[in-house]
Amino acid sequence: MKEHVRMFLHAAAPRTKGRATVHARCAALFLFLFMLAVASLPARAQDNTGNEYRLTLFPSHRVTDTVTGFAYLGYVWNPEKDYRTYYLGWPAATYAPNKWLQVWGGLVGLFTDNENSSDKLELRPFTGVKVFLPNEWKWNIYNFTRYEYRATQDRDTRDWSDVHRLRSRFGVEFPLVSKERAWKPKTFYGLADVEPYYRFDRGQVDPFRVRGGIGYVLNESIRVEFIYHAQFTHPAGSKDLEYTDNIWRINIKLGLTKGIIGRLHEPDLDE
Repeated sequence: MKEHVRMFLHAAAPRTKGRATVHARCAALFLFLFMLAVASLPARAQDNTGNEYRLTLFPSHRVTDTVTGFAYLGYVWNPEKDYRTYYLGWPAATYAPNKWLQVWGGLVGLFTDNENSSDKLELRPFTGVKVFLPNEWKWNIYNFTRYEYRATQDRDTRDWSDVHRLRSRFGVEFPLVSKERAWKPKTFYGLADVEPYYRFDRGQVDPFRVRGGIGYVLNESIRVEFIYHAQFTHPAGSKDLEYTDNIWRINIKLGLTKGIIGRLHEPDLDE
């Protein structure tokens, strides 16, 4: 086990020296331990645990010096629970009056194709605030809290239902290289967060997600991430949160304006 840790830390910061080496390897150790903890969850899974696979694209572009427009496109497949979901988030924008505060808002549309039940159409307007903790390590330490109104139509009956919920993500994104090379092309970074979702109709947290992943800065316009989510929900009749889903996601960030991804501090919008 010690040898695996040593090899991981060495690979994460192969060209750093002195204090930079310490910071990069501390970041790598944090990611290693976090992913190790998350990876142990499937061993505790029940037979009915679902595996969901996601492919998402997050393009963004400059509108003004403080306003950025973006979209969210996604495809989701869950073979155990027999559904496919298609996402389109647009229009959407962020307003950043300074380096530590962003205001988000937009509309996400979803269509879920269910094999064993009626299909669903959802319209989800949202608004929220993302607050960053300034630091000297070039880490993105943040809280992203947003309100969502979920209006869902049963495509068989044509009836609509609605749910109000509040979600709050506590997260960190950190370079796996020295501070001097942080967020530059051909470098890796890690990410980790937890996010409870509070449903006002039930008066409880449902779901609760734990995420961990690794990203690669391909160039100034493209970043690719592999992210694992462990999802805890309230199955029918359960009063307690239970580990019910694995979510595997490939996320592509596409900056349509040079430098826009870095200006937004690694922007991301997840379902």
